[in-house]
Amino acid sequence: GPALDVAETPETLIVKAEVPGIDPREIDISITGDTLTLKGEKHEEKEEKGKTWQRMERRYGAFSRTLTLPVPVKAEKIEAESKDGVLTITLPKSVEALPKKIAVKAK
Repeated sequence: GPALDVAETPETLIVKAEVPGIDPREIDISITGDTLTLKGEKHEEKEEKGKTWQRMERRYGAFSRTLTLPVPVKAEKIEAESKDGVLTITLPKSVEALPKKIAVKAK
């Protein structure tokens, strides 16, 4: 499966996956509890000279990667975008996972 990088900001988790040659619309992203799953299929397009058809060769076939998230996230607010073969998934943390700000009262 693709290589994954995970970064954390105070409000979000950011997961980056290298998915060169994969149509982003073919990637299925799902979340169950604290597990993020990426599934997809890699095709390689090959054109043979002198023929009018294209053959799709499944060089890598299907892949699946699962990642246990370190903190709870808001599944309904997850965003994903793909650029230059890198899929970036932004997962906002659930309220209980956000840093608590405690006001100090001045006397």
